[in-house]
Amino acid sequence: MKSTKRTQHTIKARMNKLALTIGIASGSLLLISPTAQAAETSFKYGGYIKLDAMFSQSSDAQRAGNVGDDFLVPSTIEVGDGSNEGDVVFDTNSKFSRLWFKTATMTEVGEVNTHIEMDFNESNDERLTNQSSTGLRHAYFSWKNSADSSLLVGQTWSTFFNVGALPESVDFIGPTSGTVFIRQSQVRYTQALANGSLMIAAENPSVSLYDAGSGFSDNQVDDSSLPDLIARYDGSAAGLNYSTAAMIRQINYNDGTNDDSQVGYGITASGKYALSNGDDFKFMISQGQLGRYIALNAFRDGAVEANGDVELISSIGGFVAYRHMWSDKLRSTLSYAFSEADNPNNVAPTVTKKVSNSNVNLMYSPTKNLTFGGEYLMAQREVENGDDGDLNRLQFTSKWVF
Repeated sequence: MKSTKRTQHTIKARMNKLALTIGIASGSLLLISPTAQAAETSFKYGGYIKLDAMFSQSSDAQRAGNVGDDFLVPSTIEVGDGSNEGDVVFDTNSKFSRLWFKTATMTEVGEVNTHIEMDFNESNDERLTNQSSTGLRHAYFSWKNSADSSLLVGQTWSTFFNVGALPESVDFIGPTSGTVFIRQSQVRYTQALANGSLMIAAENPSVSLYDAGSGFSDNQVDDSSLPDLIARYDGSAAGLNYSTAAMIRQINYNDGTNDDSQVGYGITASGKYALSNGDDFKFMISQGQLGRYIALNAFRDGAVEANGDVELISSIGGFVAYRHMWSDKLRSTLSYAFSEADNPNNVAPTVTKKVSNSNVNLMYSPTKNLTFGGEYLMAQREVENGDDGDLNRLQFTSKWVF
C-alpha cells in the first residue's frame, strides 16, 4: 500500500515538473515571438495515389524512349512513311501520385494562405511544367488583403491558363495538343468585380527558338529582361463559366554576336457550360506567339535568321470536350484537340507543323474519392516536309484521393 502511494506521488511530482517545464518553454516562446502566438494557423494535407497502365503503339517507331512513354507529349511522336510500325508496348507507373500541404493564418492585415504540392514526375523542363527534380508542382502564398482582393506570390498555374476548363482524362493532361498547360513562378493580383474577377500577373519568361545559324536546331534561351505580362478576366452567365486572357512577352536572342528583341503576344478564351442533366461542355481556343504555353512546347516562339534577326512564329490551337453522366457513378468524356504553327519557309523539314489528339474514356467512381477508368487515345504529328506519324494508346488508371 505504501509502495503504491509512493509510486503515485512520484508520478504526480514528475507530471508537475513536466507541466512547469512546458510552462517555462511556452513563456519563453511568448517572450521571443508574442505575435506568432496571437495568430492562429490551421493545417491541411492531402493528395492521391494513382496507378497508370498503358498499351502504346507508334506508326513509325518501336518505342519513343522518352517522356512520351508516360503521358502524351505531341512533339515526341515519331514521323515517317509508316513502314516502321512499332509493336505494342506495355508500361505502368505511379509517378503522378501527389501530395499537398496547406496552411491558413488570420493576421491583423488579413488572411494568409500557403500551398505546397509535389508529385514524382521528373519532367522538369521549365518549358513544360517548370517542375523541379524534387517533384515540386506548386509553392506559393496568397494574402487576402481585403474582402475583394488578394496577392499571390510563388509558383502555380500560369494566369494565362484556366485550369477549370481542363476535361477529365486518364492521360496526365488529356487534350494536350490544344491546351495551354504551364506552371511557373509569378506575382499575381486579383480583384473581385461585380460579376467576376480580374487578374494581373508578371510571370517567369522563357524562350525557345529555331537557330538558322546552326541549321535551325532547337535552342532554349533566357535572355529576356522583362517578365511575361498577363491580364485575365473570369466571369459567368447562366450555366457558362468562362475566362479570357491576354499576354505580352519579350522574345530576346543574344548569342554574343547577334542581338535582337521582339514583342510577342497571346490571347486565349476558355470555359465550361453545364447542362441541366449533369453533362457539361468544355472548350479552349488560343492564338499568338505561344511557344511553350501550348501543346507542351510543340512549337517555338520564333526562328533566328542567318543575320541574327528573330522571326516570330504564330500558332493557333484549342480543344472541345463533352462529358456525359451515365449515372451518378459512371461518366464518359469525348474530346478533340489540335494546334498548328505558321513556321517560316526556311525552317528545317523536320520542324513540327501541326499536332492533334482525340480521347474517349469511361470513368467509374463507386464512392466519391475512388476512381477506376479506361481511355483510348489517338494522336498525330505532322512536320514541315509532310511526313506524319500516329500514336495509339489504351490506358487504364486507378486513383484514391485522401
